[in-house]
Amino acid sequence: MNLDTGILTVFRVENGNRMTGGKPVRTYAPIYRSWYGELNFETSPSRPTEGREELRIDARVRVHQYRKIRQHDIVVLRALDEMADREETDTVYRITRAYHGTDPESGFPITDLSLEEYQP
Repeated sequence: MNLDTGILTVFRVENGNRMTGGKPVRTYAPIYRSWYGELNFETSPSRPTEGREELRIDARVRVHQYRKIRQHDIVVLRALDEMADREETDTVYRITRAYHGTDPESGFPITDLSLEEYQP
């Protein structure tokens, strides 16, 4: 699969308050930047079962493998150097699932990200 849709940036939510016992201050530290490709996805399962956690999926993308990406990291479908002129209409996503594996066509290592819209 070609990863030519655009560049995305992955952020990790951290506590920016360095004072012990202080109120947490949410900060976003960039951890990864990569070209991505969009994947097909379903918004709801075809056969829901009892006891299964239902997740909302608003987008799915594929990037070059980076095993440090994990659930609850934040994704913006822009390069970090374009963030200064970020428009308020840009969609921010939270990762609900990260799959680290290989591309079935090429055999290259990939990471597939299932994303849901997020309001920081």
